[in-house]
Amino acid sequence: MKIVQLMVLSIAILLSSAPVHGQYTKPVYVSMPSAGNLQHLALAAAKYKGFYNEMGVTNVQLVFLRGNSVNVQALVAGSVPFASAFGPSMHAMFRGEQIRIVLQIFNQIPFSLVTRPEVKRLEDLKGSKIAVTFGGSTYSVLVALLAKYKISPNFAEYLNIPGDQGKTAALVQGRAAAALMAPPGDRNLLKEGFRRLIYVGDVFKNVPFSALLTTAKVIQEEPDLVQRVVTAVTKALLFIRENREGGIEMIMRHGQVDKEVATSLYDLMRDAYVPELTPEGVMQRAELEIATLKERPNFDPKGFMDDRFLKTALRSLGR
Repeated sequence: MKIVQLMVLSIAILLSSAPVHGQYTKPVYVSMPSAGNLQHLALAAAKYKGFYNEMGVTNVQLVFLRGNSVNVQALVAGSVPFASAFGPSMHAMFRGEQIRIVLQIFNQIPFSLVTRPEVKRLEDLKGSKIAVTFGGSTYSVLVALLAKYKISPNFAEYLNIPGDQGKTAALVQGRAAAALMAPPGDRNLLKEGFRRLIYVGDVFKNVPFSALLTTAKVIQEEPDLVQRVVTAVTKALLFIRENREGGIEMIMRHGQVDKEVATSLYDLMRDAYVPELTPEGVMQRAELEIATLKERPNFDPKGFMDDRFLKTALRSLGR
């Protein structure tokens, strides 16, 4: 009798931890460093369009943890099973943290170097102050951008200002002459006469910038959940890329912008929404972070990516 009771108890425990009727009803947290940034649009669009629900993950919660490094810390600690903070996660991978890249979600560097109206050339910023976020992608991307133009990174002074709102204030108040920002966060500045001096996506072509990340532990313990989330986000990427009006609507909703702005942003970024994952692409992204390091790490992208879920997702979606 005791054996039967133990068997019943064991089955009850297993059922309580498994998806009910093929669904995950528990909260599944997907973290992002800020709200409205278009490099994370697919994660939000999958929720707006109900794609997570279609895949049986009915309680996805998008959470915004200010600052990329905080998102990486939450992922490594197990506070969230999924995150998108690709650049800073690279530094954790360099240290051997068991983060896994399961899907590229944005194949373009979306930052603009926004400057005060009087700045006409990159060289005009010599000796001035540029607002970036230390520990985030803006600093590493700026260093890589300067290196591309053969300009030493110490030709300017850097202000550590997290978030587009703080960078906007620094520009308006004259505390900074330039800032690296992601659309649509720069839209109000552009309306006020500030300049988009450089769109970094035009300088670095086809560089994966944002990705869906999880950990080896989550993959080992809940591979079905990982598959469902990857499939939902892959479907969102294909929807954005192949449905112009629908993609514009998603940008309006996620970025909180009007249709005119959303249309211009869609046309600027549409080709970046590509569901891919390759060692070459991951290495390209890693190179932007390696540019900020004194010593080159021994980094093999194949050890930190898992493309099984993307391949299965594409097959299930008929691609």
